[in-house]
Amino acid sequence: MAKNIKSLQRREREREELREQILSAAMNILVSEGYEAVTIRRLANEIEYTPGALYSYFKDKDEIVFALVVRAAQHLNKVFQAQESLPNPLERLWAIGRAYLKFAMEHQEYYDLLFIMSTPIQKISEAEFSEGYTAFIILRQTVGECMEHGYLPRADADVAAFALWSFVHGSVSLMIRKRLAIIPEEKYQDLLHGAYNFLMSSMMPRHHEQPDATLPKPFPKLKDLQKSKKK
Repeated sequence: MAKNIKSLQRREREREELREQILSAAMNILVSEGYEAVTIRRLANEIEYTPGALYSYFKDKDEIVFALVVRAAQHLNKVFQAQESLPNPLERLWAIGRAYLKFAMEHQEYYDLLFIMSTPIQKISEAEFSEGYTAFIILRQTVGECMEHGYLPRADADVAAFALWSFVHGSVSLMIRKRLAIIPEEKYQDLLHGAYNFLMSSMMPRHHEQPDATLPKPFPKLKDLQKSKKK
């Protein structure tokens, strides 16, 4: 009996390892060559298995890419959920913004897959994709609480949350797609955080200051960045 259990466990472990190989190979191709380059035959060659073996795990390449999208969303959700324990909604909102920027900078492949890269949108829209909404729900709830406490001006919470997300997404996308030629790469992090700090400070009523723990670092002026770029 114990021998049978160990055998089943070993097969399950081997199955999970092969699934990971498939996903890893697919992610590498997506990042380097794009969605169209991902095919079952190409993946089979990459991991040295037959195409038939892959079909026993995923019915087509869209299902493989969808699995990667779900994984990326779950990773982002954990980043947002880690901030939920902060009782002060304004402090939480600052923390969410910093966490989002950190996620985008440290996991550019995931961010690209989630929010920039062309993926099988129809496949995703037809599937149960609750992971895709969790992060935005946390952001929206936090924005609503900030409004209730007077930290942000009263508005539709969905609209305000979308505005914040859109602003930060645009900043991150410019960085990931290398559209910041005027800025040295070593200044990207300061630029992103500085832009977010500017947006948040602009939205808050004058009598509210950001929590001490989230005060921004001094941000270099554009002329200084230009000088640094020339060196």
